[in-house]
Amino acid sequence: MELKRIILDTNIYGLVAVDEKREEIRRSITSSGIVLYGSTVIRKELRKTKKGIVDGVNLRNVLLSLYHEMTKDKELDLRDKHLKTAESYFSAYRELGGTASKSKLLNDFLIVASASLHNLDIVVSEDNATMLNELALKAYSVVNAALKIDIPGFIGYEQFKKELKK
Repeated sequence: MELKRIILDTNIYGLVAVDEKREEIRRSITSSGIVLYGSTVIRKELRKTKKGIVDGVNLRNVLLSLYHEMTKDKELDLRDKHLKTAESYFSAYRELGGTASKSKLLNDFLIVASASLHNLDIVVSEDNATMLNELALKAYSVVNAALKIDIPGFIGYEQFKKELKK
């Protein structure tokens, strides 16, 4: 079985948390040949979840617990080269005609830069407005080609669940 190295975008943890098959998903990760990585960027975004109770559950605690359980301490640190690559993505994105602000895109670009520089296979995200928009995808392609590094594949949550069953 070929191991797939995957990082989940922040929004995916919320989808797993509310998925009625979340226990099955969590169990499948260990038997699927998938290695999940986290990122300091993702952990910080999850920590920003508002404190409080939603449907009788402390959502912030659930999301952070899920993150730590699923990544099992495989967290990619943020280094200067990740920031420089993310900045290059933003420059390319702007040159291609993108108009979203840097503050709106930087975390997404850092996640993709980290996945690219660590040679991860897949980024799982449902963020079609920023991380996966057409200009961002072109920017990753241009920058990664210049850096001579592979671009990870991008899949959504439903495809991720199918990967767990393979």
